[in-house]
Amino acid sequence: MSSHDSAPSRPHRTRHAGVACALVGALALMNAPFDARQAHAAKPAPPLNPSAPMDDVATSATATWDRVVVLPDGRFIAQAPAWTGIKQGGLVIFAPGQHPVPYPDAASNDPATPAAQRLIAPADLQLQADGTLWVLDSGIAADGTRAQPKVMRIDTRTAQVTATWDVDAASLRPDSHLSTMRVGNGHAYIGDEGVPALIVADLDGHGQRRLMEHNPALTAGRPILGPDARVMKNASGHTAIINISQMAISPDGKWLYFEPLSGPIYKLGTDVLIDPKVTPIELEDSPTLWYKSPPYGGIAVGADGTLYLNDVSTSSIFRLTPKRIYQRIVTDPRLHWPAGSYVTPDGMMYVPAAQLDRTPALNGGQMQVSWPVHVYRINVAALPEAKF
Repeated sequence: MSSHDSAPSRPHRTRHAGVACALVGALALMNAPFDARQAHAAKPAPPLNPSAPMDDVATSATATWDRVVVLPDGRFIAQAPAWTGIKQGGLVIFAPGQHPVPYPDAASNDPATPAAQRLIAPADLQLQADGTLWVLDSGIAADGTRAQPKVMRIDTRTAQVTATWDVDAASLRPDSHLSTMRVGNGHAYIGDEGVPALIVADLDGHGQRRLMEHNPALTAGRPILGPDARVMKNASGHTAIINISQMAISPDGKWLYFEPLSGPIYKLGTDVLIDPKVTPIELEDSPTLWYKSPPYGGIAVGADGTLYLNDVSTSSIFRLTPKRIYQRIVTDPRLHWPAGSYVTPDGMMYVPAAQLDRTPALNGGQMQVSWPVHVYRINVAALPEAKF
């Protein structure tokens, strides 16, 4: 991964080019055995009753926020995705009750700014304890125009971009669409949804590798079921196929959790990804099927390692504790497509109800979002211990 001050544009391509081939492959996988490596059995616990209370803490009448993080001073940083087909800006910051403004500044979101110096299409956010915000920019605008994908590091204490890395051309494919990322141990782990693979980049400038291309753990193997078990349709009216789209990293940086949007969720040690001595064959067999999950719109990790999993098909949030106890903590119709969440160090969880199933990319080309979009807060630190 390399830094530079300018970037060539890439040719226009539709995000889901070749969807017919992808669908054939997905249907074949649906008829095959689910996975030879069975998931470690989680212990189901009775759902919380009553459900965890939710506070409505932010709304937007113009953007379908699908990722949020919250700074120590209470301000929100929110991301509006370009892949939905809506021209709705990129990254914004706001305090509760205040109007969002571009983040880190207006120039970084201004189409007049050279592509190498601005955010084209933020795809994922990660806020670390030291105030560092990592932003993955897919480089693919809402109209399909392509620019150089990149990783941006922002110091949220000063709102300054401290470094930008381009994703090298050798790590990409013509139909690549970078969708999710986590950073840990000096490396960026980037998911390519367009041509399923993981890109592992050494942020100290020691190169990057494209790994596990078309691995079943990264590849959609079934349709995406949204609310009321409706199968998601892309803008052309075909069954939507979205490969790896969600990712989380354990607090110690040792484990990645990831899934295609349709599920299921897998676990993989970061040590095998950063060790060049691990062979491609060994990597192919490394992911562990962690839970045979429904479609998750977001995966968040608490300070204790608990996973919080947002089920878009039932408007629910589950937790999977380090002791492998799986429990539904809330079901609420207001959680319409719960998306990329954030858990603060003191245990407050923020969840955008993004309504992505009502956007053109997942709704057969139709825009039917019921404004406003809401962000909810749940005090997960105050929940009773999960027991079965």
